Amino acid sequence: MMRRSVLTLMLCSGLAFATPQGHAAPASTKPTSKITDIQPILIGNRPVTVHPTGFPPVTITPFWRENGNAWGYTLYAVSTPEAEAPYRTTLVDTEDADHNGQLLDMVQDIPHTGEDALQTIHFASGRVNGKPALLLFVSTRDNGTNPVPQLSPAHIRVYQLTKGDGEPGSTLFYFALRTTLQSPVTTCHADIALSAATKIPFAKWNGDQEPVPTCPQ
Repeated sequence: MMRRSVLTLMLCSGLAFATPQGHAAPASTKPTSKITDIQPILIGNRPVTVHPTGFPPVTITPFWRENGNAWGYTLYAVSTPEAEAPYRTTLVDTEDADHNGQLLDMVQDIPHTGEDALQTIHFASGRVNGKPALLLFVSTRDNGTNPVPQLSPAHIRVYQLTKGDGEPGSTLFYFALRTTLQSPVTTCHADIALSAATKIPFAKWNGDQEPVPTCPQ
């Protein structure tokens, strides 16, 4: 069974981390947000519907894009039914940290061969400051121009499902970027980096490939 993990996130500056057995000192005197009770949502090859507190039902749908080579990938569309037209669904956007917070319709993994994934996408339930939350983790290896199998550092972006501001033309719901974690390991697989950063034991969170607990020696 997967253990629960505690992250103390500095949303404005820095990061303090605490394992389930201890507590880390805050990185600054600014307010912190604690993400606790992280429970991965397993998504295989079919849509999964969850019911986050305070939101309409949320459906996560994976779409595999076959390229006929090592560069196939999965697109993840997150949607909710429209309140005034429940027969119709609307997409839940995600802030694009690489492009000044512009909104993405879908998020994409980069599994490569499956043994050396450059980017993985995971959803989880959890609590932010004690309140239920739907979370999105995007784990990305920073390999630059190096060969994909070569060990590389990685970072993990943590998002929370959030309501829009209600202004006309604005998005009803979106995943807001909360923090970025730097993985403490260099690795061949984005999921190993994710486990190292969150202290959640490595497991098959997602997709149709077997987990890769260690890199080849």
